[in-house]
Amino acid sequence: MGRRRSLETDKALPLIVRLFWRHGYDGLTLDQVAQELGVTKPTLFRTFGDKEDLFAQALDAYYVEFIKPGEDRLDAAPDLRSAVTACFSTAIERIVDGDNPPGCFLTDTSLSGGFPSGPVAETLARLQQPALVLLDAKIEAAIEGGEIDPATDPQAILHYILAQLAAFSALSHSHPPDVMLRSIAGFMIEGLPWVKPADLSRGTSAI
Repeated sequence: MGRRRSLETDKALPLIVRLFWRHGYDGLTLDQVAQELGVTKPTLFRTFGDKEDLFAQALDAYYVEFIKPGEDRLDAAPDLRSAVTACFSTAIERIVDGDNPPGCFLTDTSLSGGFPSGPVAETLARLQQPALVLLDAKIEAAIEGGEIDPATDPQAILHYILAQLAAFSALSHSHPPDVMLRSIAGFMIEGLPWVKPADLSRGTSAI
């Protein structure tokens, strides 16, 4: 009897992430994933569980590679303008990297509405929470510090930023050039209700 082939998760997950990122949950079967990895379907199942479990682990791996670094930049930003600039810059860097599929795997999965409950829904909620908390804190500080019009609803600002990031995910499917994305991001940033005009000498609004 032949020896069962094992599967190293840290080596397999980057490929699994890109397979699901490119094809979506419904666009792949476990047989296809196993074939791409060069293992049997039982080996894949023993290592990762069923398809939803595998997809949830792929979202986790995507978060660590592509979202967490952006959150770290967001957290370190001294003000809201710098924070939003960091968000857009991170998105642009991911989009223009030719090794990545288009879109944002996390955002596109969330917007699909295909996971009202279960492990994928729970994973999405957990992974999206840190950025929401960080952005909310930056917005509140910007209002209190006079960076943003104090009459503005902070939740409206939060959802405006999230909507623009989702728009970037949609834009990436048409493979826009870097310079266009940075121009669009600049327009989006200036659309926030800043109390004062951008201080171009600081360069914080440069994408």
